Amino acid sequence: MEKVTDLNNTIKHPSFFKKIRWTFGILTFLMFSLFWSVIYIAEDQLEIISLHHWLDTEANQYIRKYPQLGENTPLPNEEEFSTYWSEQEHPLWLNSYKKPGLYEQQLGIEDKHFIVKPHPSGSGLLYVLFQDDSDDYLDEYEANLHILTLALGGISTILMILYGIYFVRSISLPLRHIQHKVELMSPEYDDFTVDTKYQETREIERTLLENKHHIAQFFTREKEFSRFASHELRTPIMVIQGSADLLAKVPNQPNVALKAINRLHQASEEMTLLTETFLLLGKQEIESHHFHQYQIDQILQAQLEHLEPLFAKQEMGAELSIKEGDACLAPSSFITVVINNLIKNAFSYSVGDIQIALKHNRLCIINCHDGNDTYNAGYGCGLVIVERICERMNWPFEIQKTEKDFITTVVFNSYEFN
Repeated sequence: MEKVTDLNNTIKHPSFFKKIRWTFGILTFLMFSLFWSVIYIAEDQLEIISLHHWLDTEANQYIRKYPQLGENTPLPNEEEFSTYWSEQEHPLWLNSYKKPGLYEQQLGIEDKHFIVKPHPSGSGLLYVLFQDDSDDYLDEYEANLHILTLALGGISTILMILYGIYFVRSISLPLRHIQHKVELMSPEYDDFTVDTKYQETREIERTLLENKHHIAQFFTREKEFSRFASHELRTPIMVIQGSADLLAKVPNQPNVALKAINRLHQASEEMTLLTETFLLLGKQEIESHHFHQYQIDQILQAQLEHLEPLFAKQEMGAELSIKEGDACLAPSSFITVVINNLIKNAFSYSVGDIQIALKHNRLCIINCHDGNDTYNAGYGCGLVIVERICERMNWPFEIQKTEKDFITTVVFNSYEFN
């Protein structure tokens, strides 16, 4: 049998506040990473553009003067650059660069930047290379840029963290207020006020307050019903029982009258039993004086004897098997109603004898329906009240339906007071 356990909050659910914090933290990390990536790429590209521009300017100046001065053309700034012609002596590693363009070559620990252009003589290639460490003239700029970037990134990160804390708190505080007010929904607490500043949360608070009023009215009606039922139902039942007792004392009555008196006795007993059961179920806490130790097998046998005329009338019987019936701490009306109703329900839809087995505190009742409709239109209090009693007493209750049989099983565990 399924039970609603969400109110007990036994399942640990993810925290909404943690999700907001993690989401905002990951977003901040991604934005900070993007910020640093953009700075790094821009810095690298700026260095390449600067080196390319200088190399290109020096090489073009040499190429422009070469038609006039020939081999006497002054080479690019020899303090900063090394200039080679592929037709003359040059480093062998340059032979792999045969197309014009700007290149970068790692030689040991030195990172060489150089440009390759067609030689102005019309033969071979012109190589203009930065001297060792000459292309590191941007290092100081890069260091300053790193410091500036780190400062801007640190300030931005701190600001984003502070804003994130403010943002999370601005959302979490109203929700925590609402969470606290949910705990005050029970009627024993005073009404709370609608005091959050956001329109959406105020709507939630107003809805909670309205539902709190509805719950309080429901509890009031329930208490009034229990109080009225306790008096207004028991009184006429006692009148019926007393009247039936008086009628039974009248001598020389016909059999029809005796049967009617007997039915009055049975009906009043069932009404008394059900009234007591409903009143106990309606209570939030059942007082300890309602609980006693009862032998399940004795109550089961008593109910079978009580229902024996009903079995005989329908020409059916019950196969009873008892193995060490245990005692159960519970209200007697609960045990009686559960046993009585399960037997009647099985009897109502069975096409043959029903099988009843009690082993310790586990009761199993099987009736053969042979494929007929087993929808319980409601005999007595129906299976629904059996489920409610088992749920209230924490008695495991199970219903199984096969192609031919309908099986109900209940375990009468002794009630444990908190």
